[in-house]
Amino acid sequence: MTHGPAPQPARWQLLWARWRHGVAALSFIAGVASFALIERQERVAQALVILLPLSWLLPMIEPWLQRLAERRPRLRAGSVVFGYAAQTIHQESLFFTLPFFFATTEWRSPQAVFTAAMIALALVSVLDPIYYGKVVPRRAALWAFHACAAFVTVLTAAPMLWHLTTAQSLQLGLLCLAVVSVPAWHALLASLPAVPRGLGALALGALLGWAGWQARVAIPPATLWVADMRMTTSIDVARREPGTAVHSIDAAALASGGLYAWSSIRVPRGLRERVEHHWIHRGRLIDVIPLEVSGGREAGYRAWSHKTAFPADPRGRWEVRVVTTSGQLIGHGYFTVR
Repeated sequence: MTHGPAPQPARWQLLWARWRHGVAALSFIAGVASFALIERQERVAQALVILLPLSWLLPMIEPWLQRLAERRPRLRAGSVVFGYAAQTIHQESLFFTLPFFFATTEWRSPQAVFTAAMIALALVSVLDPIYYGKVVPRRAALWAFHACAAFVTVLTAAPMLWHLTTAQSLQLGLLCLAVVSVPAWHALLASLPAVPRGLGALALGALLGWAGWQARVAIPPATLWVADMRMTTSIDVARREPGTAVHSIDAAALASGGLYAWSSIRVPRGLRERVEHHWIHRGRLIDVIPLEVSGGREAGYRAWSHKTAFPADPRGRWEVRVVTTSGQLIGHGYFTVR
């Protein structure tokens, strides 16, 4: 039995194969632009980011498209189209959100692991031998990509689009992660009967969301970060400006006047957020001071805490962490008491 020559790819397929890797570069540039415009032109940033949540609908109809393509020869290109579309969604989501996480990650904390994983996924999405050889053929891996893309997109989009707090955005993102990961777990449990398989997939999805919340300290908030922070002995309240930065202070001077922790926090326009200053001495939490911040200022919202009560022996290294109510670190400062 002889077979005819393989069908030639359509012209659009040739053009797309040639230029599709530009999606990653364009998405990254769009992310940088949206990050830069987050305060100056909020509507532009919103227009760019709103397309990402809407694009999640495509993976939902992927099984139906593949079955339809198998039954109708004229639609056999559908699986190819879906492969390209899925890759585009992943590149768009990951490369668009990367500039935000580059800016907000505290690299000396566990957050560095999260952002490094994002970078690895973004690279996989543009490396065809890995993406089409290892990810696309495996339904579990493909849906895992969808779940990760959904998660990071919600973390970035929710504060800008819906003015959700960092804690609310994280909860919504973890909910999306849990829901979108269910098909991945369902594929991994293929050896089980239908009912245990479905229940197991739902349980594992819920467990993943719970585990993400427990590990929230390692997840950087995408749109909230400390632009500047310093320790000082004085604050110009009228101008909301700090005095000379203090890196080391005598115990007697600390006892007489205390110390200010001044921070400039970048917050999306329209968002009101509560953060906390955690005063830590030699690794032990000494005090928590809540602060209310709001968006709208390009240079960041300037807020400070003034601590006057210190332990009997305050000597040693101190750290002041700026933390969200969900426990995510967004900045920190250090000083030493002599």
